[in-house]
Amino acid sequence: MNVNAIPPELATPHETGSSVRPAFSALTLALSGRSMQLQAHTTDVPDAAPLRPILTSTHLLLPTDHLAADAAEPARLYRASIAHAAAHLRYSPASQPTGTLKPMSLAVMAALEDARVEHLLANEFPGTRAWCLPLLAQSLEPHGLSFTALISRLNYALMTPDYSDDNYWVNKARTMFDALRGSLEDYAAFRALGSILANDLGQMRVRFDPQQYVVPPAYRDDNTYLWQYPDAPPEPAKGLDIAGSGDVEARQADARHDGPQDDAHTLELVRATYPELDYRSGVLRSHWATVIEQAPPAVSRTALSALGSLPRLNLPARNNLTRDARRRRQPEGDDLDLDAVIEHAIDRRRGHTPGPRVFISPGSRRRPLRILLLLDASASTNRHYGTAAQSILDREKDAALMLARAAASAGDIIAVHGFCSDTRHGVNYYRLLDFDSPLDSTAQAAIQAMPGRCSTRMGAALRHAAMLLRIEGRQDIDERRVIVVITDGAPADIDVADDCYLVEDARAAAAEARRAGIVAAGIVVEACDAGYMRRIFGPNAWRVAGDASALPARLAALYARLAAD
Repeated sequence: MNVNAIPPELATPHETGSSVRPAFSALTLALSGRSMQLQAHTTDVPDAAPLRPILTSTHLLLPTDHLAADAAEPARLYRASIAHAAAHLRYSPASQPTGTLKPMSLAVMAALEDARVEHLLANEFPGTRAWCLPLLAQSLEPHGLSFTALISRLNYALMTPDYSDDNYWVNKARTMFDALRGSLEDYAAFRALGSILANDLGQMRVRFDPQQYVVPPAYRDDNTYLWQYPDAPPEPAKGLDIAGSGDVEARQADARHDGPQDDAHTLELVRATYPELDYRSGVLRSHWATVIEQAPPAVSRTALSALGSLPRLNLPARNNLTRDARRRRQPEGDDLDLDAVIEHAIDRRRGHTPGPRVFISPGSRRRPLRILLLLDASASTNRHYGTAAQSILDREKDAALMLARAAASAGDIIAVHGFCSDTRHGVNYYRLLDFDSPLDSTAQAAIQAMPGRCSTRMGAALRHAAMLLRIEGRQDIDERRVIVVITDGAPADIDVADDCYLVEDARAAAAEARRAGIVAAGIVVEACDAGYMRRIFGPNAWRVAGDASALPARLAALYARLAAD
């Protein structure tokens, strides 16, 4: 079947009831590669919200209320619904555990997943794009600021390159989505992007009512296919294999843990697989290490009240000005500032006196820095040096908090994450302080509450950090992106006997980050020689703090050097 043409039988109105035209079943098979049971469903509830299609691994339920509510030509609507469902069946991992994700986060992640799979389907079947765009335009609320309106604008912006929106959040989402267009198969990256955008909506105080929310485009399903809710029976895994550097497995997690577990660290948010280098054979083993984003440690009122003050960390002055800055709204310059010119014309038409600042002039600015501190939270960091009252991990946390405050005061953007590992099947990753999040008492207490446990599989954690930094970074400015790993020793894990194996894999992960435009650096708290750090990070991107008490000063010096390059 030519899916880029409109079959005549689909251009006629579709009868209601339980019967479905054979052409719909044929279209489903052609697009998804599997046979699906198509059924109609309706509701007897008066004044109910419009129904949306429901997708399972074996059935697609098409609402009959489309006839009254959403389309003059329901056959066109059903055709788009089938195409969208086929995109999920082909490219989406089904029944992902929701963990502690809030309903608004799930809705944002689902909207991004809808756009991701539609782009993938359109790459294979270009005609399907034209089936969906008119229905996206029909659901668009271009001036609303409710959650539904913002999602409708997001949906349209992600699928329509020439659409212009005046909302910062929508434009940020499109910019970050476009930055990932070259890796549409990387489900983990888009799910992480959804977490970022949902956090932004929370900061904007956008209200979300999960009982009233309906996916805006009428042709898209209700996204229950994507999630495994805690009280729902698991759907059998289909073994969907999505190629990519950071794929999320389609089945629900059952990672093997050999050591004792802390209940506070069993709330899983994201699961992604990454390659790992076997230096002995020179083979990069795909999907070898599993990174599991865990919920940050729970913060009690007692922990909040016990927070103490930390010394101020003074960063060395730096002067890394760049000459490529363009200063807008200037009284004179070489180019016109289009936005200022438009406002100038509007003021004149309104009878106001327009301002003279309508030019762009060259200038200089300090190159912004986005830094991710990655704390080693393995069990060995619980040890104390000599008679020191604090453990190495305590000093890591204090140094991270001091640097975070100083960097924010300097105008840089900083995040604090932590990691530990229990074999390649379970590299635990904690996002304690995210980019653009305030370093308030809750974030500080979450950092201080992170325990030291298990081992140090540094390469997988580095790859996940680089993926997060890649999607977080601003694409429209020349931004320097840096990962700094703070550790107490060489990478190790209980399933690896070769001392060089994880060092070489971490070296490969750092090299991958550099090729992506991210600087990877490290600082180690160790009194003896740390030649493995040179092996991993290169000759100039690492430091040694021979004593844990010297860690804040060493970290500040490394930070200043990296920021000045």
